[in-house]
Amino acid sequence: MKKTTKQFVIYLASITLSFVCPMFSIAQTGPGGVGIRNGSSNLKVWLRGEDLNANNNLTDNPANGTFVNTWADFSGSGNHYSNLTNLNTPIYSTTASFKSVFFNSASSPDFLNAPTSGSYSDGTCFFALKPFNVPSGAVANLLFDNNEYSLRLEQAFNTGNVGYTRWFVADYPTAIPTPYSTNTIISYNKSAASQNMDITVNNAFESLNTGSTLSGIPYDRIGRNISGLDGTFADMYEVILYNSRINTAQFIIVNNYLSAKYGSISILNDIYVQDNPVNGNFDFEVAGIGRVDAANLHTDAQGTSIVRILNPTNLNDNEFLIWGHNNALLQATPTDIPAGIFSRFQRVWRANEVNLASTSVDVGAIDMRWDLTGLGPITTTDLRLLVDTDNDGFFFDETP
Repeated sequence: MKKTTKQFVIYLASITLSFVCPMFSIAQTGPGGVGIRNGSSNLKVWLRGEDLNANNNLTDNPANGTFVNTWADFSGSGNHYSNLTNLNTPIYSTTASFKSVFFNSASSPDFLNAPTSGSYSDGTCFFALKPFNVPSGAVANLLFDNNEYSLRLEQAFNTGNVGYTRWFVADYPTAIPTPYSTNTIISYNKSAASQNMDITVNNAFESLNTGSTLSGIPYDRIGRNISGLDGTFADMYEVILYNSRINTAQFIIVNNYLSAKYGSISILNDIYVQDNPVNGNFDFEVAGIGRVDAANLHTDAQGTSIVRILNPTNLNDNEFLIWGHNNALLQATPTDIPAGIFSRFQRVWRANEVNLASTSVDVGAIDMRWDLTGLGPITTTDLRLLVDTDNDGFFFDETP
């Protein structure tokens, strides 16, 4: 399918998508379409606050205030985080901005343990969360931690700044203030050959020299299990960990996925704008393809949605195609349809086809594939794709 506009909207319509293709290759089903959700890729941890048991059913979470004894891993790697004691255990919260796991180290050092221990000297992690100011007497607010390294929402001794710690060696504070009471995306990036830990907090970035190439991203636990020392005081919305550093294009895509999902958080390279209210809040299951240069590209993505886009024929440096939907039902209704169409999906996808300067581009022809599993009996030759080519929000005037 060829596209020539910066923004386009698509509906799946019934009668009559002859180009609906079977899923021959393995789709990129991780966050934003980066990584494969079966344990075979570098995606090793994916914890989602709206899906504590990782069954992709967002309606069966427990009641507000329930102890979270296990936060199940959606990555397919089986790295479930747990604390089975009901002591120093976080709770499930529906009262935060988004469904979350609330770590309240204001009263106790809440934590969840991973099934294994270690760290990645080459890796990437993201936390989407709302941190709170550490109460008087506590010395830090942390994220991932083990006995060697610690990722710090607030560096030790109440500095008020994000940082990194090598236990019994040194603290490494950034100049980035801890974003208290603000929906936040914080990421840590490390390459194995480098001493630098790259830290991004919303639209701020700093690279810390940690003094060792062996310094890594720990994953033993979220929080710390020693009373009176360090703790975690935050609503955790989502946690993502890769065991190798993702490339720059992939980083931009995952960051845009998280920004759209958690209230249009201001980020560097915020190129997906269909999540904004003025554009209709197409916040859901955002995924993308893109290229920064020949060594930093991502050309196949699906995420958790039913639509997969791959094989762009004219994807140049600093160009991206990112899409999301409006979370309407996956069912057809006989409204706003052109002649010859009986009904169309209520769900709508909207996209940005832009470069890093947010200028309209054309990434060329693409393959678009639809996974129709679970939607009942469907004859694919009875399907058509509706594209809102004039971008007026209506489909009755389009050609299937």
